[in-house]
This record gives sequence, structure tokens and C-alpha cells, in this order.
Amino acid sequence: MFNHILIPTDMTIHAERAVDIAVDLLKPTGGTVTLLHVIQTIEGLEFHELQSFYAELESRARKRLHALAARHTDAKVAMRTEVAYGTPITEILRLSEERQIDLVVLSSHTVNREDPTSGWGTLSYKVGVLVPCPVLLVK
Repeated sequence: MFNHILIPTDMTIHAERAVDIAVDLLKPTGGTVTLLHVIQTIEGLEFHELQSFYAELESRARKRLHALAARHTDAKVAMRTEVAYGTPITEILRLSEERQIDLVVLSSHTVNREDPTSGWGTLSYKVGVLVPCPVLLVK
């Protein structure tokens, strides 16, 4: 059913659960998981002005992504890692369309039942509404 799953991650412990679920979904038939980390750029400053700062963030992100992917080397699932620059929602939308992603799996905050609309500005809400493919939120 799913061949290519995108997992946008902020590298927290919650991302590990999202990766585990995505791999479990693909194990029976195989497929690809792409782990994506977006480094948010600072508006109003040219990229080259902070190039060494961004390079350090990218180096750290790549190490963490590779460690996250390495947890599933025994699964018959291809693991890709990618680092992008910009705003997270824009890069998630771009990549999901360019790579013809079948499913996006990402961690989500717990919704406050007394104020359920307080989470409408979160990344998980934006992804759920804007991405053209199915979305699985992991709590």
C-alpha cells in the first residue's frame, strides 16, 4: 500500500517512535523511508552571512539522522536521510510532492481537551491539512 514514507523530524525521542511505526508499515512489502530534518533559516539575513553556523547545524543533523536510520539496518526497508533549509512546512510540502511520497509520518503534540484549538498553528496540524498524501500522527 505504501512505498515511500516521509518522516519530518526534529530529532527528539518522539521521532524514534515515528520511525519505528513507518518501518513496521513497510516491512511486509519493502519500500523507502526518508528522514527529513529542516534547518530553519533566519529571515532578514543572507544565507552566506551565517554559513558556518548553518554548516555546523547540518553536520549535527546528519549525524543524528544517520543514527536514527541505523536503528533499522536489519529491516528490509531502504533508509534515506535528507537535510533541507528554509521553513519546515514549505520543505515538507516540496519534498512530499517532488518524491511522490505515499505517507507522511510525524510525531504530534498531545491535544489539550479543554482547549483543542490551541494546537492549530503546530507543524503537525499544517502538515495534516496541506500535504497531498495521507498523514499519520504519532503521539
